[in-house]
Amino acid sequence: MTAERVDYAGPLDQTLGLLVVEASDQEVLAELEVTDKLMQAYGIVHGGVYCAITETVCSMGAALTVGLDSQVVGVSNHTRFIRAVRGGRLTARARPVDRVDDHVTWQATITDDKDRVVAEGTVNLLRLTPPG
Repeated sequence: MTAERVDYAGPLDQTLGLLVVEASDQEVLAELEVTDKLMQAYGIVHGGVYCAITETVCSMGAALTVGLDSQVVGVSNHTRFIRAVRGGRLTARARPVDRVDDHVTWQATITDDKDRVVAEGTVNLLRLTPPG
């Protein structure tokens, strides 16, 4: 599938400011400008933001993997926080890891504007059988 600019994947992504730059069945690339609205009490990006980014880019890639006529749902999201971020721009890059029958696994890496890994995660997804 050809990569294309997708913009916001959904309402939560729009609220966060997560912009999907490219998406294909081989890679999803998204960017996010860090704002005060994304911080937790200690002035660093909230861990839930990384989980949401991971879920979005991996789910989008999995949907493109199985085909847009199907639906995929996440069954697990394991996101690891590596480095605290107080500002700048985040870039998320997700790639497929595995596909067995209706199960798809994608992995994401989130970097800061100095190209340092700040979080990484793996999402396992299930392709739902289309109704009747």
